Amino acid sequence: MKKRVMVLGLVLLLLTAVISACGSNGKSEGENTQGGSDGGKSNAVAGEQPKEEAKEQVTLKFYHWYDDKIEKFDMLFAEFEKQYPNIKIESVVGVLNDANETMKKIDLAAASGEEIDVMILNSPTSYAQRAALGLLEPLNDYLSKEGVNYNDEYISDTSIDGKYYALPGKLNQYFVMLNKDQLDAAGLPVPKQWTWDEYLDYAKKLTKGEGATKQYGTYFHTWVDYAMLPLMGQIDNNNLIKSDGTPNVENELFRQGFAIRDRAQKEGSAIPYEDTISQKLHYRNVFMSGQASMIEIGSWMIPEAAGNGPIKQTFKTAFAPYPTAKAGDPIASKTDGDFIAVYSKSKNKEAAYTFAKWLSTEGIALQGKYLSASKKIDKNKVIDALTAGPDAEKLVDKESLAHVLNVTQPAKLYISVPYQGELDKVVTTELEKMLLGDQDLDAAVANARKGVLDLIKANTK
Repeated sequence: MKKRVMVLGLVLLLLTAVISACGSNGKSEGENTQGGSDGGKSNAVAGEQPKEEAKEQVTLKFYHWYDDKIEKFDMLFAEFEKQYPNIKIESVVGVLNDANETMKKIDLAAASGEEIDVMILNSPTSYAQRAALGLLEPLNDYLSKEGVNYNDEYISDTSIDGKYYALPGKLNQYFVMLNKDQLDAAGLPVPKQWTWDEYLDYAKKLTKGEGATKQYGTYFHTWVDYAMLPLMGQIDNNNLIKSDGTPNVENELFRQGFAIRDRAQKEGSAIPYEDTISQKLHYRNVFMSGQASMIEIGSWMIPEAAGNGPIKQTFKTAFAPYPTAKAGDPIASKTDGDFIAVYSKSKNKEAAYTFAKWLSTEGIALQGKYLSASKKIDKNKVIDALTAGPDAEKLVDKESLAHVLNVTQPAKLYISVPYQGELDKVVTTELEKMLLGDQDLDAAVANARKGVLDLIKANTK
C-alpha cells in the first residue's frame, strides 16, 4: 500500500511539472508571437511586480528579388526589428533584379520543402497562379483578429473569391510623363484632363526633325498594356476578361486600343515599332534622352524623374493624367504592383503576417521610393519623399504631379486568369503584325478578338 501511495505521488508530481512547463513555455500554433494574449493585463499577485512574459524569438525568411541596399530594405529590416525585437528578418534574394526568375526560385524552394515565410510576388498573374496552387495563406482571419477592415486600409483590392492571399506592396499607378522643355517650345500647356485623341494631337505637334536626331511625340513599349490603352483607363473591366469571367474584347474600347497605335504609326508621331524591337529600345532611355516627348508609364518612374535613377535627364518633367477614352469620362488608371504574401506552410504565420502588414503600410512609406496602397499614408509626404534630391526642384513639376495623384481614381485590380500569358501573346502578336505592315487595323482587331475568344472557350469548364 505504501508503495502504491508513493508511486501515485510521483505521478502527480510529474503531471504537475508537465502542466506547469506547458503553461509557461508552450504556444499553440495560432497564437500571436508578438506578445501575450491578455491584451497587456497583469495576473501578478497583489504586492508583487508583474513579470513580463518572454517573447519567442523568430527568424523569418523573406523571399524577393530586390537589392537590399538600393531598395533600402536593410533600413526597413532594422526599423522593423527595432519595433518587433523578437522577430528577425533573413533576406533571401532569388535572382537579383529579375522578378520572373525569382518566381521560379520561390516555386522550386516550395517544392523542395525549404523554409519560406514571406514572399513578394511581382504581378497579378504570379499572385493568382500561386494562390490557386495553395502556396499562399489566406489572411482574412489575421486581419479580423487585428480589427482591420481591408477596404478601409488599402486602395488595391487583392481579394480572390473573397479571400485575401496577399497585401499590396508598392502601388503602381499610370499617367503620362512629359518633357516640359519640349512642351514649352511647342507652346503646349500641361494637360489637366485629356482624351487619347488629344494625346495623339499633342504627339503630332511635338514631333519634329528627321533621321537619327528626330524628336518623336511619343513612344510605346512592347508590353501588352500598349495594345489596350483605353481599356486600362476603365474603373472596372479594364482587361481582356471582365470581372464576371466573360470576354471583354467585343467592344469599341478594345478596337480603340489598336486604332491609337495605328494612327500614331501612320502619322509618324511615335517611334516606329520596327526600331523598338530591332534596336531593343527601352522607355527609360528614349524619354530621358529627349528622343520621345511623352510616355504613358507607371509611378515607379517618379523618383527617376527627380534625378534618382540610372539616367539623369537635363529637362524638367511634367505629369498629366491618364487619358480617357472619350471626353467626360472619369479619370482613372489601372493599379498594380507587388503582392506581399505569407507562405501557407510557414511555421511562423503570425509573425509573418505581422511583417507583411507592417511592410505594406509603414514600411512602404519609410522606404520613400514608391506610392503606397495604404489609405492612411499622407499623400503630400509621399510626393515629397519620392521627389527628394538636390536637383529635384529643377527636374520635377511637383504641382502637375500632385494634380495627377489627386484627380486619378484607382481602377479595380484585375486578378489574372491562369492562362493570362496566352491571352497577352495573342493580342501582342496581332498588334505586331499590324505595326509591321502584315495586316491592316480591321484584320488585326478581328484576329485578336478571335484568338482571345478561342482561348477563353478552351479554358472554360
